[in-house]
Amino acid sequence: MRPINLFSLLNAKEDLDEENFIKYLEQFGINPRLRTSELYDLRAFVEELRKEKKAIEIYNGYYVGYMIKQIGKEFDLLRIGKNYVVNIELKREGHIEKVTRQLVQNRHYLKFLDVGVYNFTYISSTNTLYQLNDQDQVVEVEMQYLVEKLLQQQIHVIDNLDDLFDPSNYLVSPFNATEAFMEDKYFLNAQQSTYKREIITAKPTEQSKVFAIQGGPGTGKSLLTYDIAKEYIRQSKKVIIFNCGRLNGGHIKLIDEYRWPIVPISKFYEVIQDEKNLSKYDLIIFDEAQRLYLNKLNEFIRLLEKLKTTCIFSYDPSQVLTVLEMKNKIPKIIETTLNPVKYELTEVIRYNKEIHSFIKKLFDLSSNTPMQQYSNVSIQYFSSVEATKSYLHFLQRAGWKVIDFTPSRYLEPYPKNPLAITTADVIGQEFDNVAAVIDETFYYKPNNKLASKTNFKKPYYQPTKMLYQNISRARKKLHVVVVNNLEVMEHILKILKN
Repeated sequence: MRPINLFSLLNAKEDLDEENFIKYLEQFGINPRLRTSELYDLRAFVEELRKEKKAIEIYNGYYVGYMIKQIGKEFDLLRIGKNYVVNIELKREGHIEKVTRQLVQNRHYLKFLDVGVYNFTYISSTNTLYQLNDQDQVVEVEMQYLVEKLLQQQIHVIDNLDDLFDPSNYLVSPFNATEAFMEDKYFLNAQQSTYKREIITAKPTEQSKVFAIQGGPGTGKSLLTYDIAKEYIRQSKKVIIFNCGRLNGGHIKLIDEYRWPIVPISKFYEVIQDEKNLSKYDLIIFDEAQRLYLNKLNEFIRLLEKLKTTCIFSYDPSQVLTVLEMKNKIPKIIETTLNPVKYELTEVIRYNKEIHSFIKKLFDLSSNTPMQQYSNVSIQYFSSVEATKSYLHFLQRAGWKVIDFTPSRYLEPYPKNPLAITTADVIGQEFDNVAAVIDETFYYKPNNKLASKTNFKKPYYQPTKMLYQNISRARKKLHVVVVNNLEVMEHILKILKN
């Protein structure tokens, strides 16, 4: 998207026919479906500005209708400055509550630009201008105040506005940013908000008491699931969350510090010893349900027939680690047996196009991925296991999240190394900087797909699945450590070169 002069935009609307006006908008990356009502509000806003200051410089440098990719958050007018950012929302009419809520959201999304932010809303029907103050309240201000801010702003023209907005900043994990989650320092995107509203407002009948939330890495599945649970808890409703994987540090924090009703799936039979015990809950959640054992699922299905309780199964079919989990296909059984109302999260929020492209190419050399500069993917090679272990410890001390295979191959587990984590520990989490190991057990099949070989015909943990989990946890940087595997090393070098 490119910045435009507001006079230029309005003049083009007046003088150009519709076809050429659309072409003109496209030159700036502006949505060609810009509504007439939006242009009316913009014209009213510009006319008010002119009453205060006719200097042309305050009309330069506006990004119109910019939307953060994958988030769906749109800003009417953005003006980027080296000293601060000015955001102006245009409305025909506006209730103070809605205006406040929108500007608070805008401030949240713009704060990651690391400069000051001034948020305004102009309402054309009443010709009033509101500003969001430091107490998250909107106050009416004079147009001259805005003009002064525009005059003092040091315009910074950005070639690609998307480079300023990292979508991964806006995905708060209940496990990796527990305080931010509990303090509501996040917003659901449009898709998540719709799903949450429909689940919470649905009346638990025989047809709609069971819901399924499916989402791949980075879609915000855990955030949506736990946000729904938080809504129930705030309404003083009884909730229980069965975690079907290992409890991570975020789970423990939610349990110990916030008294959240999270129960490891290993205690499932203890909870249901008295069948009436389940009937007291308003919401039962199975998180990471793809890892649920078949006997426990069947037992719960039997009990569910007697309950009116709302139930949510949250899962990602691809995030399975063992051959048994792959064979059981628990999500498919849930969908065919319980016929849940299914919500699939398709918008990837935690998305680094470099890492995403690299992972696709790594696992399938014939994958048709766009050409990338892999500046956030790095590599080291070792032929010695001892040297590898030493290097991984070095990375840990440098702040990298080093994820080992389950069971551990390269890092001694606790208590020898309290930083040691394995694949089973990190499902559902994400980290800024991740290091992962590819050793001699991996190779490429004739169809160019990455595979693994083991000493067992049917290993308990599937190595290729674990490797995918390990490297897909990275939000910003990925470091690959290759151990005694020249074939894979050669292919990775080709990927990085291209």
